[in-house]
Amino acid sequence: MKHKVVQVKNVNRSLSLLRNLNSRSSIIPGLGLIHGPSGFGKTTTVVWMFNQARSVYVRCYATDTPSSFLSRVLEEMNEVPRPPLSNMVRQVIDRMVVDHCSLFIDEADHIVQNTRIMETIRDIYDSAEQPVVLIGMEQIARRISHRKQMFNRISEWVEFQPCDLDDMQKLVSELFEEKVTVEEDLLSYIRNESGGEMRQILVALEKIERFSLANQINSVSRAEWGREPLFLLQRR
Repeated sequence: MKHKVVQVKNVNRSLSLLRNLNSRSSIIPGLGLIHGPSGFGKTTTVVWMFNQARSVYVRCYATDTPSSFLSRVLEEMNEVPRPPLSNMVRQVIDRMVVDHCSLFIDEADHIVQNTRIMETIRDIYDSAEQPVVLIGMEQIARRISHRKQMFNRISEWVEFQPCDLDDMQKLVSELFEEKVTVEEDLLSYIRNESGGEMRQILVALEKIERFSLANQINSVSRAEWGREPLFLLQRR
């Protein structure tokens, strides 16, 4: 399979989120939120988006402190962190203003309960006035709702949805190395078994592509695939 990001519906919604944040009027807040279950393609989408635009991407860790978080942001900006924390915050703000860049903060679930880090992010946003996008799991919206000063600044959000059949057909047409048709009955089976989870779907499609190449066939149906499992622990 080809190594590329396919612009399925979740990707297009995320691109719209960033466009809207960048083109918002001055009275509209500029925080964004991308959330959804694990395996739905959030991180892959955000890393791809950050490579397309003027932006900085940082991943959070369970052990983060304000210092470790700011240090990683500055490293991504190719800046040398200059403590104390107040100086580091100013460094981040200055670079965001000068470069007109957005800040993507992935795995934000790790820091949402950390008041000092969340307040630091709010300070950065309020001073830089450039888009800041938080990325997290499905419960992050509810958890942020308890922080009213952050929650009220979120003007754009995308909740990642399960892949539908149109998404899956697009994956097949753009990722397979050879032209192979995956019949709708097999796609429906994969979608039902995976719950529409992108990571599982890609695993299944790669198995099908290898199967088609090994058997020199250009169309694979549910019957042709047989009872071999497509995912770990899947029942035959």
